[in-house]
Amino acid sequence: MSITAIVPLKALRRSKQRLAGRLDDDARVALMASLFTHVVRTCAAAPSLTEVCAVVGDARGAELARQAGVAWLREPSSGLNAAVAHATDRIGTDASLVVVADLPTLTVADLERVTAAGTVAPTVVVARTHDGGTGALLRRPSDVIASAFGPASAAVHLSAAHRAGVRAALLSTPGLVHDVDDAGDLDRYAGRSGHPGTL
Repeated sequence: MSITAIVPLKALRRSKQRLAGRLDDDARVALMASLFTHVVRTCAAAPSLTEVCAVVGDARGAELARQAGVAWLREPSSGLNAAVAHATDRIGTDASLVVVADLPTLTVADLERVTAAGTVAPTVVVARTHDGGTGALLRRPSDVIASAFGPASAAVHLSAAHRAGVRAALLSTPGLVHDVDDAGDLDRYAGRSGHPGTL
């Protein structure tokens, strides 16, 4: 059964607004570009993933996807869940793995653990972030539930799966736990190699 990774990326100038007090526009763009490139290349290297599809909000995002060698779509309107829904309608695969674009320590092993937990359809696997959000969402089939990324989305996704009557699993895996959303996240990754000097 095929699995397509969906990686949404809003227009880079609109990314990481919560870091505006610490990083200027150019630094935030550089940060998000680096994080996104790391995520899509990691997805492309995962044996269990058939394809990677980025859903981008601007031409710079499309160019980053091209440089990484992955397929891309333009988001039809702003918003992460709208981007995921657009990609879900287009990919036509047995399963999808939505991966957020701001995971600096994501590894292939993290992704393989998530896909291994959802081999039987129908199923939903949620990899939570440290703040109760969702770092990755496996849906088999792809439309078994709608995505609901946002505050406390791990619990929201699990509840949606239960309402749909499908099996659900909650995982915590190192590279999917810590995203970069706020100043505390930025400090946590200060000095890590392979990421922008602003970290």
